[in-house]
Amino acid sequence: MIAKRSRPFNYGDFVKQCIETAAKKMCPEAAKKFEKIQLNRMTIQRLIISLSGNITEQLIEKTKIIEFFSLALDESTDISSTAQLLIFIRGVTQDFEVYEELLGMCSLKDQTKGVDILNALLDECSETDLDLSKLSGVTTDGAPSMIGVNSGLVTLLKKNLQEKNINAEDLTQFHCIIHQEALCSKKNEFQNVMKVVVSTVKFIKSRGLNHRQFKQFLDDIESEYGDLL
Repeated sequence: MIAKRSRPFNYGDFVKQCIETAAKKMCPEAAKKFEKIQLNRMTIQRLIISLSGNITEQLIEKTKIIEFFSLALDESTDISSTAQLLIFIRGVTQDFEVYEELLGMCSLKDQTKGVDILNALLDECSETDLDLSKLSGVTTDGAPSMIGVNSGLVTLLKKNLQEKNINAEDLTQFHCIIHQEALCSKKNEFQNVMKVVVSTVKFIKSRGLNHRQFKQFLDDIESEYGDLL
């Protein structure tokens, strides 16, 4: 739960206190057993590292049964000014089961040129034992380091595949759709929508010229309504 919520490791002590308090109220006879649970910071860290290793093993097992897969890459800079490369994988099995997972996150300590991103990608693929001959598509942002004609990631990746005698001509390439999907997945509060509506109405009503032009616009597009309600 701490890992899923991205909470600090020391939250384990607080969780233990909550468990002990609830146990004393609901099952006093078992309260002593709950006191023996170890949820200190170091224990939580060790458990999360263990879970991470297990998740990686499961991911590697999944990559062995997929017939084809595609990758999505996005690079951004965190608050410590370190460039972080996120790599997502979507694969399909022979039974048409689709898997979509975070393949890995790589820290780019130096530059973020196409060759640097390619090296990070190839290292991650090597660690997860990915068969690049099954790669069918790549999605990136529109940065020159990603889609540059001469030294962009996609261009360099195709050259790398060809050097390995892998056909890269049919590799599907998309860009600038990752952030659009992220925006579509976010929900907006109703009050945020109303702020835009109210400010728009005030702008139209603030001057007679604006109002007249707005009514003329509605008339030109043959709108069902001829004015603001």
